[in-house]
Amino acid sequence: MIKMLHLADLHIGIENYGRIDPSTGLHTRLLDYLERLDEAIDVGLDAGVDLVLIAGDIYKNRSPNPTHQREFARRIRRIVAANVPVFILTGNHDVSPSIGRAHSVEIFGTLAVEGVTIADRPRLYPFTTRAGPLQIIAIPWLTRHGLLTREELRLASFGEIEAELRKRLDTFIEQTLTELDPDIPTVLTLHGTIDGAQFGAERSMTLGQDLVLTRGIVAQSSIDYVALGHIHKHQVLGEHPPLVYPGSIERVDFGEQAEDKGCVLVELGRGTTRWHFHKLAARPFITINVDVRTSNTPQERIAHAIAQHTLDRAVVRLLVKATPEQAMLLREGELREELNTAGAFFVATVVIDVEREARGRFAGIEEQLQAGLTPRRALELYLQTRQTDPQRIAVLLAAADELLAEDELLKSHLSSEGN
Repeated sequence: MIKMLHLADLHIGIENYGRIDPSTGLHTRLLDYLERLDEAIDVGLDAGVDLVLIAGDIYKNRSPNPTHQREFARRIRRIVAANVPVFILTGNHDVSPSIGRAHSVEIFGTLAVEGVTIADRPRLYPFTTRAGPLQIIAIPWLTRHGLLTREELRLASFGEIEAELRKRLDTFIEQTLTELDPDIPTVLTLHGTIDGAQFGAERSMTLGQDLVLTRGIVAQSSIDYVALGHIHKHQVLGEHPPLVYPGSIERVDFGEQAEDKGCVLVELGRGTTRWHFHKLAARPFITINVDVRTSNTPQERIAHAIAQHTLDRAVVRLLVKATPEQAMLLREGELREELNTAGAFFVATVVIDVEREARGRFAGIEEQLQAGLTPRRALELYLQTRQTDPQRIAVLLAAADELLAEDELLKSHLSSEGN
């Protein structure tokens, strides 16, 4: 059996919800991603893997800075130093949409780094591991100019380009299957979308247009494992052969707070492949929802809700539903401090949501003006519902008084001229 570590969507360089670490000079969220990668490498090396396969999206974007490149290269060197080869498939965050521009991991291929294979074109790779031979069908993120000439792109519509891409990809897979050695284990690795996959935060991060493939085109009996990348949520789309998205190694945002993050250990054999998802210690993302509208002590209720969560290491957001009167008494800064005291790693946001009924009272402003609500009073009530500081309200009302006085003076002047 050939043992393989399957990773994807490392996204080194995402630096949301954190701060600069004074001891290293690096962003704490960058450190999160690097620690998860280190953890995954530990899992693979401890298991004695014969190959590490990374199914695309090494960096946050297509132009990683030198620090991000350095940190990734250090991890690759560590794997290769353990006599384990690395196979890297390019993803949509790795390749440039411009013809002729290098992609973000091309330097490994250019320098011919021993033990590192970069797959940036559809191709069959005969591969040798210490546990035996392997065949890898590589399908990186496909750009239009990667498969079509400029002339073809110029003359074709978007729909025609999509149809031609799909046709050529289907032809590539069908042709490649005929070239396989039936006695050697085969992995197909794809950075892209398989029909039926459940999307997550990658929807908001996607660079380029997805080309969705059917399961049938990759779920072939001659393939022993399909190593997928691009979708951040770990999921399995089939078992014969296994079609596996390992998911991203670290949480990007609150859209992924309920998702486990990890890597996959695979034991490859011709027709006898087994795999196991290994959960990594990704940073927790926690949302605390509190409704204090029926409480006489809203601050205490919020404190009680915070105490129900273990916030150690967590990125936290606090969402509070309150009446306009309660909202005036709640201070965002104090709530943030309470979350920090409870051990939060980073407070992402504190939102005090005023009940909709209270807002609705001011929806028909013209009718209320006719009922006797003056513009000044309407402004005052609006500012109060927006939790504006009382001193700020006083300044704004004073300015409004001046404008209203000038308006009345202008009306009086125009009226006298008319007479």
